[in-house]
Amino acid sequence: MNEKVSKRDKMMLAVFIFVTITAGSFGYFVDQLLTEQPEGNSLGMGLWLVLPFFTGIVLQIINKDLNRIGIRPNFKNNLKWYAIAVMVFPCIALVSVILAKISGGLIVREIKLNALFGLVITAFFANFIKNIFEEFAWRGYLFLNLEKIGMNDWYLYLTNGLIWGMWHITYYMFFLPDEYFTKISRPMMVIVGIVLMIFWTPMFVEIRRLTNSVWSCVILHSMEDAVPTMLFVTANVFQIEERYSIMLDPISGIVPTAFVFFIGLGLRRCRAKREQNS
Repeated sequence: MNEKVSKRDKMMLAVFIFVTITAGSFGYFVDQLLTEQPEGNSLGMGLWLVLPFFTGIVLQIINKDLNRIGIRPNFKNNLKWYAIAVMVFPCIALVSVILAKISGGLIVREIKLNALFGLVITAFFANFIKNIFEEFAWRGYLFLNLEKIGMNDWYLYLTNGLIWGMWHITYYMFFLPDEYFTKISRPMMVIVGIVLMIFWTPMFVEIRRLTNSVWSCVILHSMEDAVPTMLFVTANVFQIEERYSIMLDPISGIVPTAFVFFIGLGLRRCRAKREQNS
């Protein structure tokens, strides 16, 4: 019986991974048929975003296991983990700003404090809905079922991050407007994106484990979109000179990426210690 359940679990996981990896191609094909669409906001891009989410939800319903996907926020006794989810990326962005300022590589665009705050708040809520679809796919269905088939932490991090990154390939190659590729090519963005998501995955997975909720990951992801991405990419409030960006860029720099990775490992130790004590 267990063997049959295990085979079914693996088959359903394979279905999810197949849909995830092909969702972008399907969306791109739709956009080739419907050419009169706004750039960066097409029907194909919408399909690419929601297909993994809805596939995961349907598969969990078939498995009669939807309650374990992480829908409950579980704020009680988890506020410190939610606080970490809120503060990690703003703190990393602040470290990047300080180090870039000390090294003389920081460029600051003039902007009023209230306008800066407004940008962050607007970006957070604008991305919150989008991140529900992402996080309930990767840290909802995918994480849960990689863990269910008995994958150890390191393979789980690698697989979760790799599939998350591969899902972005069509986004970087076709959906994202050309204005994002003045300093980096689309193929290089694919490589950098996949590597980043693999290194970010331990933190996302462990926040999900510690809170037993995907909402902590939705908040974590939305803060990444609202602070470093908005301030350094979308609005260009801060810029780091190219000679320093490989080390200090708050999204893709080596130093911030290392911070994110080691924060993830620290959270893993906290979770393991809690499990041992219980």
